[in-house]
Order: sequence, then C-alpha cells, then structure tokens
Amino acid sequence: MLKEFREYYKNNKFQFILTDLEGSVIDSDQNLFRTEKGTALGEIHPFFFSISDIMGPNREKTVFHCVQLGNSTEELTVDIEIIKQNGQFLIAIENLTEHYISYQSIAQARNESIIDSELILLKNHDLEERERFKNEFIQNFSHELRNPLTNIIALTNILQRSQLDEEQSNILTVLKDSTSNLKLMLEDILSLAMISKGKLALNPTVFNFKQLIEFLKLTYNTRAKERGLIFTITADESIPEYIEGDRLRLLQILTNLCDNAIKYTPNGKIILYAIQNQRRANKVNLRFGVKDTGIGIPEEKLETVLESFEQLGNTEGVGLGLSIVKGLLSLMDSRIQIESTSGKGSHFFFDVNLQFPLHDPNNETPDKKSKNEVVQKQKKYRVLLVEDNEGVQTSLLKTLIDAGDFFIDLVSDGALVMQEIVNKSYDIILMDVNLPNITGDQLAKVIRGFPFKNIKSIPIIGITANSYKAQIKAYKKAGMNVVLSKPFDDKELLSNIYKLLK
Repeated sequence: MLKEFREYYKNNKFQFILTDLEGSVIDSDQNLFRTEKGTALGEIHPFFFSISDIMGPNREKTVFHCVQLGNSTEELTVDIEIIKQNGQFLIAIENLTEHYISYQSIAQARNESIIDSELILLKNHDLEERERFKNEFIQNFSHELRNPLTNIIALTNILQRSQLDEEQSNILTVLKDSTSNLKLMLEDILSLAMISKGKLALNPTVFNFKQLIEFLKLTYNTRAKERGLIFTITADESIPEYIEGDRLRLLQILTNLCDNAIKYTPNGKIILYAIQNQRRANKVNLRFGVKDTGIGIPEEKLETVLESFEQLGNTEGVGLGLSIVKGLLSLMDSRIQIESTSGKGSHFFFDVNLQFPLHDPNNETPDKKSKNEVVQKQKKYRVLLVEDNEGVQTSLLKTLIDAGDFFIDLVSDGALVMQEIVNKSYDIILMDVNLPNITGDQLAKVIRGFPFKNIKSIPIIGITANSYKAQIKAYKKAGMNVVLSKPFDDKELLSNIYKLLK
C-alpha cells in the first residue's frame, strides 16, 4: 500500500528529463509534460532554451524556484533543479502549484490585513483630526459669540428699566426671549463639545426640587399654550423637597426633552412626570419622563435620533437636544430610553440616582437671611474696569452707572493696569481675561504678588468668553476671586460685586 501511495505521489509531483548538453531529450518520464526522445527541450517551454548558456562549462548544479510552466490544459508553478553530469543534463521538475497558490493566498491575505490596518489607522487619524477641528471650531465660534450676546443681554436689561410704551415693551419681550433662546443654543453647542472632549464635569449641589418643578411648569405651560398644546406636569409627593445633584444639567436634560416634545407635537398634549423608584438612607432613585402625542419616531430612526445634528424631517432647531441628553445622562451613569410609535407619539424616560440631605438645609431664619443679604451702601466704591471690547465697555459702564454706587475708571490695555492701581486707590477690579499685551490672569498673578497689601488684596472679578471648568479654575488659581462667563446678566454681575465689597 505504501509503495502504491509513493508511486502515486511521485507520478503527480515529479518529472525527470535527461538531455545532452545541447538540450535534446534523451529520456523522460511523462508525469507532467509529454516529451519525445530527440525533441529539443526548448520546444516544451521557452524557459528551457537558455539552459545551456546558464549552466556554462563550470557550473555543475543550479535550482530555479517558482517557475511558471504551462501546457495546453493547465498552468503549473514548479521548482526546477538542473544537474550536469557525465556530459548530460538531468532536469528534475517538482510540481508545487498548490503550495505556491496557498502561499500566495496567505501572503495576499496578510498584505490585505496590513493594508486594512493602515486604512483603519488613517481613518482613525482622519476622524481624530475632524473631531479636533470640530471642537476647536465650536470653542472659537462660541467664544466670538459671547461678546455680542453679553452686550445684547446687558442692553436689553437696561432698556427694560427705562420708560417704554406698550409696543416697545412687547418688542423688548420678543427680543429678550430670542436672546434667551440663543444663549441656551450656545450653551448646548458648548456642552456637546465639552462632553466629546471629556471636559464636562458634574457640579452637584443641594437644590429645592419643588422649585425646579414649578419653574418647568411655568415655563412650558406658557410655551405649550402658544402652540395650542396642553402641558401637564406631575411629581410624586414622596420625593424629598431638597435634592443633591447637578441642578443645571438635570434642568438642561428636562428642557431639551420638553422642547423636543413641543417641536414634534403639532396638536394634543405633553406630559412631564417624576416618580420615586426607590429610597434608602440618603439616596433616592427617580424616574423622569416626557410623553407626547406627536408624530412619533419610525423604528429605523430610533438609534440615529440620538446622534448630533439628527432631525426628523424639516423642523426648526439644530438637532442637538437628544445628543446632549444622551451625553449628560452618560455622565450621570444613566441612559435615555425611548418608546415610540410613528404617528402616535413618543415616550422618553430615564432613571437617575441622586442624594438628599437628612436635615433641612433651609434652617436660617428669614431675618437672618435678609441680614446677610443686605448690601451696605454707605459710600460709593471705586471700580477699575479693564475691557478692550467697546460694546462690552458700554454695557458694563451703563450697568455700573445705573447702580449708583460706583466711581468708574476705564482701561482698555492690560499694560496700563499696574500704572492705574499704583497711582490710584480701588475697591475692586472688573477685568476681562483676553486683553491686549498682557492677559487678565497674568495681571492677577502680578497683583497678588505685589508687596503692598492695599494693592495685592484688591478683589478681582474676571470676565471671560471661555466656559471650560479647567480654564475657570486656572483663572481663579491665578488670583481672581470670581470668574464670570459671558454672557451674564447685570444682576449676576452686581451680586458678585456687592458680595466681594462687604
């Protein structure tokens, strides 16, 4: 049996040909090619025409690998060994077609794998570059918007305090609403960029949950009525009055869900609810949800609707709301869940773990509170306003002048600040971070390092178009007492000024 296998393997894999030194066939088996005695070897295949020249007078043996030979029926890939002995050539041909095909397939697969890996690296690099460009663009874009938006908000507040007729008052209300919407949109875009860069952190504080619900009720009752919709809100009575969590981000999530429901509900009603799932020790798990009778979401859109700039049809807005909700809930170790039927409405809900204080944080008496909040206005204070943007200068000067408690000096170049505070006495400095020649945070460092106490201890309020938490922290570390991100309103500014002047 072994002999038969050996013969079968030999007959299918090898052919031996004996020729004279001129390349004429003397003898051959017929395993791979048909060769007749006396035939010139070059007639079998052109490769063999050059054997006599290759071998020469001094070469006794040579080997060729991966030679393509063919006949009328198939192509063969062979190794050829040529031995010169006793005035003759012995040519041993080994058929390795399957071996080389297999090797070629492996090599091709390996090359394709390497190419795919390179393509993935290139694609990842391209995506990283796009993401970096997008985040830088958003940051710069929002930075440039903050100055004019600050001016609009400040001037709107100033106009609201002036004598207006009914028509002017109505126009101002529309302007104020539009400005508020623009501010929210700006914060949404910046929040999305901060989430994608991993720079957004939660800031948990104790807040009044019932007041949050009342605020949402008042806001969306009005908006729903304007669209001819019914808005209802329900909250479990068992939910603690005071909750510890990031109130701003929770409000951002709920407002985005409610705005989304109003946008996609042409008629019918919207329900916002909050229920208590579980309560143990000082921890509580709450479920928030928004139901609507709107257009609903097709099944194939349920996944993509949470992506940035994704919208259902041609509607107003920029398509960021649900993407921000998804990102913020991820920071809270939660996720948004969706139940929807196309044409019948949608239900968005999520569960979130929060804490609540075991004692009543509202333990100060009203008299004590009011005493702490009273600003002593026994004199006028000297303020150094350092700002290079003319629009912001105008709005800040108007706000401070209308307050009636300040003498104001204005400087627009950071290089002139030290000259002013050395030659004059100031109670507080209101300073932009982005200044010509020297930045506000660098100036704060210089002031805090000054040898004279009356200068180094002057309170500094920084104003910046940057909103990243790390940047604000760096400005405070440089010596600024308070940092306000544009846009801010005059109440926030004055409240911080009076607090530092106490």
